[in-house]
Amino acid sequence: MEKIIEALEKDLRDIIEGKPLKTKRKELGDQVDIRLCRMIIYSLQWASVGYQSALRLAGMKFGKRMGENSERSELLLVLEEIKKIIEFLREGKVEIEMMPELKGVQIKIYESSLTAGVPNILQTLCFFEEGFIEGYLDGVISKKGSMAVAGQEFSITNVSCEEKRCVGLGDDFCGFLIKF
Repeated sequence: MEKIIEALEKDLRDIIEGKPLKTKRKELGDQVDIRLCRMIIYSLQWASVGYQSALRLAGMKFGKRMGENSERSELLLVLEEIKKIIEFLREGKVEIEMMPELKGVQIKIYESSLTAGVPNILQTLCFFEEGFIEGYLDGVISKKGSMAVAGQEFSITNVSCEEKRCVGLGDDFCGFLIKF
């Protein structure tokens, strides 16, 4: 399993650095229908609420590993790395909204492959993404000791990320509030 994770991590690093990726499948290419991902993720969530926690934990673990390998230490630059990964993988279109008065940031994902077209089911759905974002930022902090915030006199020593808005809640986007 470690070798698979290392290969995936290398691919994501290459995405951040703008390097071309090697196609994994010769005949079919790398693109798959989003329904495949939805079948896996929603079946797990449907099977047990515990899988929601497992998806978040998996996202945190993988995100932290990626963040620990980031060369960036300024918040907006780190968020741009996360944005680059999400958009390259076609998970959705990302907007980053700084909220200095709240000591926070909101990452908005529009047209998410996981939630686009999903009806209002009165619950959030993006547990892996929530964990990945928090883990990535935590990984940078654990490696560097803190993260700088451009134009601010403080540095970030811990973060939390919570999906506050979601298509599954009837919103137009999935919004992740990062507090520090």
